[in-house]
Amino acid sequence: MLSMLLATALTLGAAPVSGRITDGQRGLPGVRVSADGVPRVGPSSAKPFVLTDGEGRFQMVPPPGTSCLVIEKPGWRRDFVPLAELAGPVAMHPASQGRRSPVLVVRLAFPDQPEGHSDGELRDFLFSRAPGVASAANYFYEISKGELELVEGRMIHLVDRQHPAPRSDAQRRSLLQGVMKALHRQDLSAFDQVDNATGEPHPDGKPDHLWVIVPGAPGNVTARAGDLTASNFMEPLPWQPSERWPLLFITEETPLGILVHEALHAMGENRVDDYYMGPRNPLTAGGWDVMDAGIFRGWDRQHPEQGPWQQDMGYSPAQPMGFTRAELWYRGAFRTTVSTLRVKGQWEGWLAPLERAPGSDPQRLVVPDPRRRGRFWELSVRRPWGFDGGRVGQRWGAGYEGLVVARIRPDLLSTDGLSRGPVQVLDAHPGTPQPPKPRYPWGMWQLEDAAFNLGPGEVSAGQDGPLVWQVLALDGAGRMRVKVGVN
Repeated sequence: MLSMLLATALTLGAAPVSGRITDGQRGLPGVRVSADGVPRVGPSSAKPFVLTDGEGRFQMVPPPGTSCLVIEKPGWRRDFVPLAELAGPVAMHPASQGRRSPVLVVRLAFPDQPEGHSDGELRDFLFSRAPGVASAANYFYEISKGELELVEGRMIHLVDRQHPAPRSDAQRRSLLQGVMKALHRQDLSAFDQVDNATGEPHPDGKPDHLWVIVPGAPGNVTARAGDLTASNFMEPLPWQPSERWPLLFITEETPLGILVHEALHAMGENRVDDYYMGPRNPLTAGGWDVMDAGIFRGWDRQHPEQGPWQQDMGYSPAQPMGFTRAELWYRGAFRTTVSTLRVKGQWEGWLAPLERAPGSDPQRLVVPDPRRRGRFWELSVRRPWGFDGGRVGQRWGAGYEGLVVARIRPDLLSTDGLSRGPVQVLDAHPGTPQPPKPRYPWGMWQLEDAAFNLGPGEVSAGQDGPLVWQVLALDGAGRMRVKVGVN
């Protein structure tokens, strides 16, 4: 929970607000400005927006309770702008990559099972760029801060007649092999723009994003026999077994959090690791990263048996932590979207929220662990903006935002698909019991109240071995002044 000072400074709205967006010198026209809020699935979730005029000026009336606005323009870095900053010009910066990446979608039908969504409904879920809509394209545009926009390249319809019901997860690889055989000798060069392992802008002979979608409920949630589960696969080509393609396999009803979690695995050929170690193990990243329990962030209710799953759960998956985004995703191809400061000894200064576009203040502190070479701590500030606004059961309270401190052990990154918990968020409120239902699927450890902050019920300081830290102040822009030391 924010202090009263920050809450008063941020929670404005219900009255007209105006501002000016610039390129650092001149007004920037055509910037899309919308009110921030928790994204939701479906076209009806779209929020109104305005465009800046020829001088970069805009005026709008945000909904009551709005804490910040979202600004974006193709070729420029997307940003969250707290309302307190609108008193002066707001500068946007050019995107270093500005990549539009086409996705090859294969709808694989079964003769004995009807499809539950039209092509148009799937397109909205996958590629909508309307503000406020929980879609895969909006998620990746947000976490890349405008550097990566996924777009529909082609939607192909195939029918599988070799696997009658009841189907099982053991058949997924066979289903994918059939898809690859059907794609053999087709010209897929339009879908091969980057190296899938590194994200570097050159073809590697593989589709960059190949998503196979089958009918049915998400087995990841229902755990029912016959409901197939989403996963990312590195499959050998039937005609060239030494070559492997990354394929994303999902069912039509797969929640967004699971989709983007698996897609991140593919973007780097499984370099982006799973962080959870087991259903109830607290020594993980919990709800603070999409590669852990953050995959399921955002729900109002849970209907694991009957759904609707995309509307119930995982519609607002957590943004990745700095380590995931800056070092693992495509092996660091997006590291410039996070301002990182490596410190030793003592340090004191302002940390900007991780969700924002990088600016003059660091967003991620990296402190080496003197006890073990290669291991380090990461400190960052998280705010409930955009996809980070999703809360399980809409719960709030102490520790739900603020300074997140994590112990990072890169030596525990998996090489065999077995999660070893390389990221461990340090809990500001250790011993807090798990909250009442609704709970994460599989009983996963939530660790939702792990942030350090100022204010009633908060914890402002902590220690982990030789590392000590303290929150000194916070401001109306969501920044935190932090003091860090290594004894």
